[in-house]
Amino acid sequence: MTANLLKSAAPPAEDWPELVPLDAPNLPRLDLAHLPGWAGDFARAVAADTETPPELAVGMVLIACATAAARRLRVMVKPDYFEPCNLWAVVALPPGTRKSAVQSAATAPLLAWEREQAKTLESDIKRIASERKTMEARAKEKHSKAAREKDNDNAAELAREAADIEAQLPDIPSQPQLWTSDATPERLGTLLAEHGECMAWLSSEGGVFDLLQGRYSKGIPNLDLALKAHSGDAERVDRNGRPPVFLKSPRLSIGLSPQPDVLHGLAARPGFRGRGLLGRFLYLLPPSPLSFRRLEPTPVPEGVHDAYAAGLRAMLDWAPATDEHGGECPHLLRLTEAARSEHHDFAQAIEEQMQPGRALEHFTDWAGKAPGAAARLAGVLHGIEHAHGTPWEAEITAKTMNAALEIMAVITRHSLAALDMMGADLTLAAARKVWAWIERNRLASFTVSDAFNALRGTFDRVAKLREALEALEERGYVQVIELPREGRGRPPAPLVRVRPEIAGA
Repeated sequence: MTANLLKSAAPPAEDWPELVPLDAPNLPRLDLAHLPGWAGDFARAVAADTETPPELAVGMVLIACATAAARRLRVMVKPDYFEPCNLWAVVALPPGTRKSAVQSAATAPLLAWEREQAKTLESDIKRIASERKTMEARAKEKHSKAAREKDNDNAAELAREAADIEAQLPDIPSQPQLWTSDATPERLGTLLAEHGECMAWLSSEGGVFDLLQGRYSKGIPNLDLALKAHSGDAERVDRNGRPPVFLKSPRLSIGLSPQPDVLHGLAARPGFRGRGLLGRFLYLLPPSPLSFRRLEPTPVPEGVHDAYAAGLRAMLDWAPATDEHGGECPHLLRLTEAARSEHHDFAQAIEEQMQPGRALEHFTDWAGKAPGAAARLAGVLHGIEHAHGTPWEAEITAKTMNAALEIMAVITRHSLAALDMMGADLTLAAARKVWAWIERNRLASFTVSDAFNALRGTFDRVAKLREALEALEERGYVQVIELPREGRGRPPAPLVRVRPEIAGA
């Protein structure tokens, strides 16, 4: 009887809705035309040379440029609202897709600049280190004399002389460093303090997440510095056995290209979702090029390569602004009225999409930061456009803002898919678990009671299971059929029919 009811109540195959994949969303592609000038030319050429999706090159080039821009620029969105120019980006691709080659090409000018600066400072570093060593020896000698001196007044005088010498010890300049690929949060604080409070964390893997989760701190998440270095908030970093580091306005850029599997389950890691870590990244999920490559690379033209190196070098060589105390600080970028209007419209649209039942309802942690990310992106694009000049003397135009918003429109779709992969949408994550059970048992039909009894470890209430089944039904995987009540007892458990062409597959 149940089989007959199921057969009569279910729709014919041709009436099933379009199947919406659970794990493979159809995402828009990124148009390289929105990345201006020498940066866009280089991203296009690197993508062609490595036969990789343009999203990978764009992501890595933007992070390289943000590494430079964050040192010297910040955006005034409106008089009481400012954004730094550092960016966090994740471009996920499977292994074997030449991610490291693209990242190396994009960051090569950063390495070259570090080497040139180190060579320039080499003689000063050696001279100051020698002077410090001599002064330390003099202070040590006075300490020794003070310890042997029997006269208390003489001993006190020698101790004061030693202290005076130690107070005048010169700081040895650090070797210039723009980025790291593997640093504990404590070490990251030191790097920021030693290098103008700006640093980039670049890797073709996802080990950053393990470090933040507490790989070296017994599994205790250590997110404070990273979160504050995204927003530029002041922070104190306590260090074992050493004086603390005080950071006034730390700015950290992060560029990662991990395997997609790294993203699965990140939302479940302690603090990652609740404290907003995952909501700070801009995500891109390009299609894998594997099996579609011609394996005939086209080398980056020398002129394109040189223009990219020169542009990024010019951004790194911008002179800093100074504050009222004579200290270095970023220059201020302002928006034209038209650019501000475009940004406001984008922010308003994002705000409305966070309403219950709208597209961003389950992603408010990411969506709430999207307008700020758009302003940062516009600041980086403006810096690229004016790399060889003084970008702070020109306003960010509506054209530049629109380019940033076009990029953000694509990033938004990709980011929602990435957060969904991580389990940020709990209902969809539950739907995947139900579908995994259906596939594992090769079911063509079942009752809601059958599913609840089999999945009690996942669902503590039938209502939660029904939400997951509704998500599967919306995507065309199943049809939930309410059966009529027979007699005065409880209604029978609803039946669930699996889409015929994928049932038992």
